[in-house]
Amino acid sequence: MQRVGTLWGRKAAPASWQMGEDLSWPLTVALYIRDVLKLPATEPFFIPPLVPPVPEHIPVTGPELDIVLAGEWTAWFSGLMADPHAIPRGGSIDYFSLEGRAPSFRDLAARYFDEAMAAADIAHDGHFKHFHNNLKTESGYPSKLVRSIERELGRKAAPFKLNLVILPVEGFWLHRTAPTEVLMSEAARRDPEQLRRLLGPVVRELA
Repeated sequence: MQRVGTLWGRKAAPASWQMGEDLSWPLTVALYIRDVLKLPATEPFFIPPLVPPVPEHIPVTGPELDIVLAGEWTAWFSGLMADPHAIPRGGSIDYFSLEGRAPSFRDLAARYFDEAMAAADIAHDGHFKHFHNNLKTESGYPSKLVRSIERELGRKAAPFKLNLVILPVEGFWLHRTAPTEVLMSEAARRDPEQLRRLLGPVVRELA
């Protein structure tokens, strides 16, 4: 995933913690494909629709094909999450491991891939611009969250690393995909109260 140069933490010995964050370009591409095909947002776990909404398309499918496409997208997305760093921003469709998917899904993904890339580029650039325009305020939210939890615990946080994978999706949303990684909506990352509500329990467990 493409980094925007955001890494927060306490570097002083003996204890340290780090939180890194980025907006995932490849996962945004995949979510665009999901939304343009009007596939369910519930598998492999609930992920809200992209914002802004994907322009409406009416793919020529049917109930049986829709079931196939939904299953194929779920398997594809799960594979992308397993190794997203292997896909550079702007990488061609060849990077997206479609060779193992059903022909019906591969054909539709290829049809909308250029649109998906463009949408992911806009989302990534917008995230980068917003980050730099609001650096003084929003950059301190992770540190403030850790400090507040340290006060609750009555001690310094234990050493931990946590990766925040930002997605341009609707609402205040977070899903933990691994002990030290979460997916999070941009809106949740930018709101200190929502960050504490959603990310606080994860940080408290790690600390």
